[in-house]
Amino acid sequence: MASTKTGAQGGRRRPTVADVAREAGVSVATAGRALGDYGRVGDALRDQVRAAAARLGYSPNGVARSMRSGSTRTIGFVGVDISNPYFATAMRGICDVARKEGYEAILANSDDRLDIERAAVKVLLEKQIEGIVVAPNAVIDVGHLQRAQELGVPVVLLDRHSGVLDADSVVIDNEAAAREAVSHLLRLGHRRVGMLLCVDPSESPELVTRAGTGRLEVHGAARPSIDRIRGYVAAMDEYGAPTAAELIRYTVVGEAAHLQREAEALLDLPDAPTAVFAADNVATQGLFTAVRGRGLGIPDDISMVGFDDLDWTTLVDPPLTVIAQSPMDMGRIAAERLFARIKGDDSPGERIILPTELIVRSSAAGRDAVHTV
Repeated sequence: MASTKTGAQGGRRRPTVADVAREAGVSVATAGRALGDYGRVGDALRDQVRAAAARLGYSPNGVARSMRSGSTRTIGFVGVDISNPYFATAMRGICDVARKEGYEAILANSDDRLDIERAAVKVLLEKQIEGIVVAPNAVIDVGHLQRAQELGVPVVLLDRHSGVLDADSVVIDNEAAAREAVSHLLRLGHRRVGMLLCVDPSESPELVTRAGTGRLEVHGAARPSIDRIRGYVAAMDEYGAPTAAELIRYTVVGEAAHLQREAEALLDLPDAPTAVFAADNVATQGLFTAVRGRGLGIPDDISMVGFDDLDWTTLVDPPLTVIAQSPMDMGRIAAERLFARIKGDDSPGERIILPTELIVRSSAAGRDAVHTV
C-alpha cells in the first residue's frame, strides 16, 4: 500500500522515481524507463509501474518528460584520464561492443574531478544517451549517477565499485594484486620494500599511520590506490618485513615527472629500499626513469615490479616484471552489461571481478644478487 511521507516543513514530499520503484517492486532504472517511455520495458511492467505512480500521485519532471520513446543509439563513457593508456584501452573495448550493437559512444574526461564528472553526466543525459559507463571519482557521493538511473538510464561502473549504488561494476581485486606483487619481492629475499603510486586528490594526506600494535593502518575509502596500499601492507605483515610510512611514496598528480620525484625520494632515504613496487602504470614509468637517471642497474642495484603490461615494459632492458590486467576486457564486459540493462535486464547489480596476472620477467632478482643502493 502506498505510504505518505512528509518533508521538513510538514507538507507532503513530492514522490520520486525511487518511491514509484519501491511501490511497483521494480528497480529504479526500470521505473525510470517505464515512466519516461525510454528504453525497453514490457507492456505489463510499464502498466505496473504507471499504476504505482498513479497511486502515489507521481508526476514526471521536465527532463523525464523530454525522454523520447525513440532510441538515440548512443551511450556515454566518463573516464578519469583518457590520456592514461588504461582508460584509452578500456574505451576501445566499450566502442567495439557499442559498434556491434549499432550504437555510438560519446566520450567525456573527468580529469579525476567530481565536479567535472557531474557536469559530464548532466550533458550526457541532456543528449538522451541510453546508458553510461563511468569510472567514478567517488564511491559514496554518487547522487548524480542515481539521478541517471531514476531517469531510466542504466549505469555501469568501471574500475571502481560503489556499495551505495545498485549498479553493475567491473573491477579487479586491487588488494590481492598488490599483495601478489609485493609477495614476489619478499619471496626473493627483499625485506626493505618501497611502494610508489598516485592517489586521489580527495584522500587524506595521512593515508598511512602507525597503529598502537605497531602495524601500519591504511585510511581511505575503497579505491584502487587505497586497496593496493592495503595489499602492500598485508604482504609485508605476512612475511614479517619491517614497514614504515616513509617507504610509501605517492602523489596526487598522475604525471610521470611527479612520480619520478617521489621515486627519487625513496632512493635518497638513508636506509633505501632494495626493491620497489610501482602500483600503477604512471608510477612504473616514473620509477624506471628515476632509477635510470641515477645510473642504477635493474635488478643489480634495485629490483622493481610495475603495474599494467604496457608495450614499453617489454621493450626496455631489462623487461619489467608487472601485474597485468586487461582494460580491453574490462571495457568490453562493462559495455556488454550496459547493453543487457538497456535491453531490459532488471536483475540486481553485480560486482564482476576480473583476474590479474603476475608476469615475471627480469626486473626483480634475489636479494643475494642485489647491492645496497
